[in-house]
Amino acid sequence: MVKILKTKIMRLLLIHPKFPYRGKDLFPIGLGVLASIAKKKAEVFVIDENVQELNEGIIREISPELVGISATTPSFPRAVEIIKLVKKASDAKVFLGGVHVTFRPEEGLEYADLVIRGEGELTLLDILDEKPLEEIKGISFKKDGKIIHNEDRELIEDLDSLPFPAYELFPLEKYEIMSIATSRGCPYSCIYCSASEFWKHRVRFRSLENVFEELKLVKKLGFTKIRFMDSIFTLKKERVLRICELIRDMGFKWSCEIRADLIDDEILKAMKEAGCFLVCIGVDSGSQKVLDACNRRIKVEDMKKAFMLARKHGIKTRAYVTFGFPGETKETVIETIRFLEEVKPDRILLSLATAYPGTKLEEGRFVKIHPNWIKKFHGHGFGGKLYLPEGMQRKEYTKLADFMYREIKRITKNID
Repeated sequence: MVKILKTKIMRLLLIHPKFPYRGKDLFPIGLGVLASIAKKKAEVFVIDENVQELNEGIIREISPELVGISATTPSFPRAVEIIKLVKKASDAKVFLGGVHVTFRPEEGLEYADLVIRGEGELTLLDILDEKPLEEIKGISFKKDGKIIHNEDRELIEDLDSLPFPAYELFPLEKYEIMSIATSRGCPYSCIYCSASEFWKHRVRFRSLENVFEELKLVKKLGFTKIRFMDSIFTLKKERVLRICELIRDMGFKWSCEIRADLIDDEILKAMKEAGCFLVCIGVDSGSQKVLDACNRRIKVEDMKKAFMLARKHGIKTRAYVTFGFPGETKETVIETIRFLEEVKPDRILLSLATAYPGTKLEEGRFVKIHPNWIKKFHGHGFGGKLYLPEGMQRKEYTKLADFMYREIKRITKNID
């Protein structure tokens, strides 16, 4: 059942499309903040399709005047289906937002009336205020058959100025984990990731007081398990230590994403004492050649040390591994398998190198393979183009990927 908060004037429906990744119970923070912002101007409805049903009847019941859909590349095909459903069931105008259409606004405008590029909070307020489209920064739209790209909107400097997500509009009982982001952005420029470009090569932090207030609210809502969604939770050591100090006695069990060369004994000891039970580490490859080709700016030895330290402090590890990055060969695949055998992650998530919009992988070669084959790789691989390493042919690509898949299953079984 869709939760409704009656406020003012326009009826706005915000939708988070379903997508094929694991971890579907993670709360959609961005949509939650947009809903909270919009409450000032509209009657707001929210549907997270990963935990709620969406069909023509529900849209007719809500009868929205404006519909906003946030889409990544993997969820973009479903977003298109939703737009068609909305157009069939209502007269609502539809806007798309998110990473995919930020870098592919023309593609979004093939289906939607409007595209929001980049951060959407202030842009949505302008839309709800019904400002002339020409005066709204950060949007793309069609006028007289031509696509108009307005100038980019500046990043929000003070993240504390944003409200907490509108938790009351979501079916909270359907989420096992609550997501929290204490920062936005990433300072690195890995060739396979669009985060740096999306956030304009900057990192902005919420104040610790602001983060603590949200955590207290999340605790009050009944959540004891949380996931910090920062690109690199351990980016600033003193900040991490302070967060751990603040939440040590709150009773949370939590996980986060770290960078292997940005942890040490002091950090992991504090994290463990504060309730951290899992760290997710972007390994990508056990080959230094592949890591360098991806501009990871990290050493294999640093990653080995990170797994050793996490184990020392009793924190479980999840390794994100990817097949098919530039420089991948049979030899580098074997290097990665040997690396995983040595560090023994508690879980391994294998993805296929995907040329997402806004990444340098878009400049390379691609390979087309049936979705039924791709779906066994439980991470990236859906929606975008699969990157084909230079010198590799399709047959070798699938053979090596299948070999890596089988070996990781073997390693994981031995760990279990």
